[in-house]
Amino acid sequence: MKKVILFTDNLGSGGAQRQITNVAVLLKKAGYDVSVLVYQDIPFYKHVLDDNGVPLVIVESKGTVSRMLGIRKYLNKSGADVVIAFLAVPCFIACFSKMGHKKWKLITTERSAKLSTFTAKKFRFFNKFERFSDAKVGNSWNAIKMWQKYYPQYNDKYSVIYNHIRVPDEFCNKGHKYIEDGKIKLTVAASFQTLKNPINVIKAFNLLSDEYKYKLEINWYGRQEVTKGNTEVYDNAKTLIKKYCLEEHVHLYDETNEIYRIMSESDAVGLFSTVEGLPNTICEAMTIGRPVVMSKVSDYDVLVTDNGYLCDPESVESIKEALVKLIETPKEELERMGKTSTEKAKELFSGEAITKQWIDIIERR
Repeated sequence: MKKVILFTDNLGSGGAQRQITNVAVLLKKAGYDVSVLVYQDIPFYKHVLDDNGVPLVIVESKGTVSRMLGIRKYLNKSGADVVIAFLAVPCFIACFSKMGHKKWKLITTERSAKLSTFTAKKFRFFNKFERFSDAKVGNSWNAIKMWQKYYPQYNDKYSVIYNHIRVPDEFCNKGHKYIEDGKIKLTVAASFQTLKNPINVIKAFNLLSDEYKYKLEINWYGRQEVTKGNTEVYDNAKTLIKKYCLEEHVHLYDETNEIYRIMSESDAVGLFSTVEGLPNTICEAMTIGRPVVMSKVSDYDVLVTDNGYLCDPESVESIKEALVKLIETPKEELERMGKTSTEKAKELFSGEAITKQWIDIIERR
């Protein structure tokens, strides 16, 4: 039985943390000896690991250098056969740890490739260490195409595996009465940071006619702090809602473990980011069986065809037009779009398909 360690910064409520948890569970069920390694004690998803018998190891440190050395020491004494790292800093630390040690296989990942991944000085330094990885897995074709463009020397390492979407059966394929109280309920699950675009969404909502404003309700759930103590985007969003007198129509909530239930009770799910890897929110909404409204990021042309609407996240007018299309969609069409989402999700994100792809890379020589 191969020992696999999945490594990231913490188990907070982010999309990458959600995916590393899902992959850990899949590989555990496939018969691997799996554990998760982090260096920050933020246990939002720890209960999922506990429920599936996956140990969580925390190697805490007081500074960057001691953290790197502590992780390197742990990994090289762990007896691991394979290490899979998620997020840029953990990938860099894993590559640093692999230098001079060939006993274990290192798989690094790309969750949200953007221009700064390849142009910023810090990331250019990190990326040089990718030569010590054995494989690089992106969660979208968009991400891998960017790596191929900027780092063609790593071409033999690249693969794409979509995120596994792990939603409890109780929330999937449920009957749903659309627009039950005369309003379309649109749920957004995204942290309050600039790239998630809440300000443009609020501005777009304000452009709707008064009649259409009363036909749509947006409920946004997400972490208020971008970094510790920094709630600037959330605060600006609240101020803008008050300025436009939209308190009846746009509601901002903190992150929640009940998001699947909330999505299942919604009429549609939206994501308006300016940058994304593979958007978990959209994938989960599709799995639950809901129409989606999505910005043209990541593999949008694969995810959204006749099951939702697309928009340009940089254009307030484009977001408004997508909201108008959603408002004007009849109940019967929303139901059909939801069923289409379910069919596409089964094809793209099933546990069986995703597990097979990870095993192929783990076992590849």
